[in-house]
Amino acid sequence: MVLHKPDRPVTELPAVRDLAPQVDQLLLVSNGDEEFAANGLRGVRRIAFAANRGTAAAWNAALGCARDSNCRYLYILDQDSVPAANAVVAAKQKLEREGLAAVVQPARRDILGLDPFPWNTVASGSLLDVEAVEAVGRFDESLFVDEVDHELLSRVLAAGHRVGSLPAATIGHQTGSPRRVRLLGRQAVVSGHSVERRRLQGYSAGVLVRRYASCNPSTAARLLLRHLLTAAKDAGTGQRSGASALVGGLSSGLLTVRPPAAAAVEPCPYCAGPLVGRYAAVPDWRFGAGPPADVYWCPDCGALAAGREPDPGEAAGWYAEYYTHAAEPPASRIWSRLWPTPARRTEIEAQRRYLSEPGAGGRFLEVGTGSGERLVEFAAAGWDVVGQDVDPKAGHLARSEGIPVHHCPVADIAGREAPFDLIGLNHVLEHTRRPAELVEACAGLLRPGGRICVISPNAKGLGRKLFGRWWFGLEQPRHLAIPSLDSLARLQPRLELDVEYASTSAANAAVLLGGSLARLADTTLPAGPLRRGGSFLSHLIGQAIGRAAVLVDRRLGEEVVWVVRRPGG
Repeated sequence: MVLHKPDRPVTELPAVRDLAPQVDQLLLVSNGDEEFAANGLRGVRRIAFAANRGTAAAWNAALGCARDSNCRYLYILDQDSVPAANAVVAAKQKLEREGLAAVVQPARRDILGLDPFPWNTVASGSLLDVEAVEAVGRFDESLFVDEVDHELLSRVLAAGHRVGSLPAATIGHQTGSPRRVRLLGRQAVVSGHSVERRRLQGYSAGVLVRRYASCNPSTAARLLLRHLLTAAKDAGTGQRSGASALVGGLSSGLLTVRPPAAAAVEPCPYCAGPLVGRYAAVPDWRFGAGPPADVYWCPDCGALAAGREPDPGEAAGWYAEYYTHAAEPPASRIWSRLWPTPARRTEIEAQRRYLSEPGAGGRFLEVGTGSGERLVEFAAAGWDVVGQDVDPKAGHLARSEGIPVHHCPVADIAGREAPFDLIGLNHVLEHTRRPAELVEACAGLLRPGGRICVISPNAKGLGRKLFGRWWFGLEQPRHLAIPSLDSLARLQPRLELDVEYASTSAANAAVLLGGSLARLADTTLPAGPLRRGGSFLSHLIGQAIGRAAVLVDRRLGEEVVWVVRRPGG
């Protein structure tokens, strides 16, 4: 039985009480609670994951325990299901009588004939032959929770085994929070699933649509159409956020090139939610830093994050020849006098000032200062400036002007510097696996009324949706935690800071979208004029697309811009 934030003590769950007498061994797998209590239960085995790794990972752990205990069958049950007194024996009798590899609960009625698999049922209440499931490769953890059983059983059938369903349900189970509504003059049932669950459902479907598109296009088409109709039903019955989440998850799954065999062990660094997908990023051709790392997707807040924390020595090697060691090259081309446009130039200048008012002053700290060029600009504008960068090569331009640059973690600056009026992090947050700790350390250096300005690639921007693995913002393996506005909103409660500004920007869409277009051309097109001379054209197209995107939806900009202020002052 898989547990995830049960609404009552484990010993009081009807599923536990009614299942224990029916099995030789009861195994409880807790997703995201290492200290869950099972007091009063005897002869019960327990496994606990520190993070929610999904039902697939939990079932795989159970398969391992069943194999090690020489158990022939695995009966899986959700914490909110209630098994009948004969639930296990009925499934076992059918499986052995008919020579099946798996027995599932009765299928729900498929009115439109769109179910891509030979069943439409929940995984709860299924009985599996351990040897048969192990032989086909176990559960696919990249799907996390939805379609996991369907995908496994399709492999069981393909291997020559048989799957059967019980003639009548032997468990009580409610999917989501269903309610009946009228849609187009007819009765319909909506599931009432949460927005996060809808994203996961869409993601799993998108992964499978991509996987089956070439080998089984009929299954892929039916699966896609079924989920699009579900999204339409949600939208038509007032659940527009759920419909949007379902479509968003579907697009993320379709863009995932090679999902990992397992979900990430580490949780999302922004919201502690699950990390489930993988972007097989193309190598960064601007400056080599080794092969791309696994980039996972968080369905809860939309962040993209590495599934591991790199060794400090390994991470240091990524920046040995980093481009920020040098000053930005001057704009010397003829077309640069006409482009960027005045509006875009104004937006770029505002971001270079970290949204401070022209003529403002005070104490300024730039975290991840790079060459130190911006520190020099702030000092010339009358600010009292300090830099920070863990890279020992960084800040040389600032140091040459007598500006102090600390080569230590931000937390170590506390007590060594007076409080700051403004702290800027420009494309820095995504380079750390612990963004919450970094922003919290910055918050401790603010004076009352002081502000933190974060600028970062947008994990929910149009570029990620359009280009997937070619998106310039992935920058692998250096980018460890790429946020969205939702991700940053999850940080705000623990910081005790007020949000002053939270939006996205198309100011640097020419670089991020144009760079993505150039990367796509560089890796897919033969050598020719487009690859040799397309830099300006790709940047121009990228800027036009990015500007149009934020006019349609302000959340689709290529960068998030997030400003928080310490109360008082």
